[in-house]
Amino acid sequence: MTMSVLLVLASFGVMGLAFFRRKQKAVHISLMLSVMLFDLVFPVWLYLTHDWKQRLIDQGELFSFLIWTHLFLILTLYSLYVLQIQAGKQLLAKQERARQNHRVQSRGIIAVRIFVFLTGALLIAPD
Repeated sequence: MTMSVLLVLASFGVMGLAFFRRKQKAVHISLMLSVMLFDLVFPVWLYLTHDWKQRLIDQGELFSFLIWTHLFLILTLYSLYVLQIQAGKQLLAKQERARQNHRVQSRGIIAVRIFVFLTGALLIAPD
């Protein structure tokens, strides 16, 4: 699980770099797309590298409030990504009214992403 935590922390670093490079559109877009793709692929990587059947089914954690909270937060993050992409496309089309939406959604993404990380960290099973 150490590798998982390090990968997620590195993705926060990429996200921070994207924030500081927001004036450079091509760099900002590519960095944020890499973070979004990471967030889509990471659950697959976790599934492939951990024994979830044993933990969720055999140990009965499938009905844990924390697991469902984590799942809900992940789905919320994905929804915010869709809205963020739509607002970003509007900005690229020179629709300046989308700037405020893009800015507010970015704050929501940061907050939700932090909570996804924290709930995921709480789900780490000790060895």
